[in-house]
Amino acid sequence: MKTSLISIKDVIKNYESILFDSYGVLFDGIKPIDGSIELINHLNKINYNYFILTNDSSITDEERSKSFINQGLNITSEKIISAGSLICNLMKKENLMVKKCFVYGTKSIKNDLKAKGVKLLSENEMGKAEIIIFSDVEKWPTAEKLNKLLNFFYKKHSENKFIKIILPNPDIIYPVGNDYFNFGAAAFVDILEQAIFRIFGKNKQYNALRLGKPYEMIFEIAKSRCKSNKIIMIGDQLETDILGANKAKIDSALVTTGINTTKKKITTDKIEKNLLPKFILDSIRL
Repeated sequence: MKTSLISIKDVIKNYESILFDSYGVLFDGIKPIDGSIELINHLNKINYNYFILTNDSSITDEERSKSFINQGLNITSEKIISAGSLICNLMKKENLMVKKCFVYGTKSIKNDLKAKGVKLLSENEMGKAEIIIFSDVEKWPTAEKLNKLLNFFYKKHSENKFIKIILPNPDIIYPVGNDYFNFGAAAFVDILEQAIFRIFGKNKQYNALRLGKPYEMIFEIAKSRCKSNKIIMIGDQLETDILGANKAKIDSALVTTGINTTKKKITTDKIEKNLLPKFILDSIRL
């Protein structure tokens, strides 16, 4: 497959539905990216079919919509498909709704999960956890807490009990503004997984269940909502947005306003085939 340049106008003309990543495409973590407000207003005006696919699971889709609108991006919650909103889908699929869960995350995420029937434990009840959900770790990952959690897994293993890990957001890093990045939840879960594997060996029961891009569930839900075969994914990360779209057999466009910026001097001849986008999109400006 040969990668070529495309404009956002040609994307709109040639496709019936667009799946946008959020961070690095429409929003830089602090403010809307240049051209994104005008683009969303235009898509709303012509009643174009689009959805936001975000791995961020720190807030609910309703809260994210309010945050977008406050920034000038008129995106309703119905247009948002977040990794966090898929937690219950996964738990039902894996028959985990009866299990006791401890959640690292915001109060709103905890309330949302509780309202959907997830059995949540308080901080004092963590010792009873059968599942640990890493919804948001922004204020959590200190070395002391990682050590405590590792030893919690060790204790449970000695009791022949296996703790299931659910990781909605598989992003290692995410942008905060133009030239600053934070570690995502996946970075800390990766550390935890590697430590567990080192102690217990490669036991599948300790593999974290991952939900967002590039994994299948979020794309299958997006495809079902699009109700079209002419879909394109616009993202800024090869390893999540582009890989996920390619696996889901959706056309993809790499926009150079996020993590995979023009500063990296990306050349498509050096990109692995499964990470190769169909198009390069320099800007989302109309």
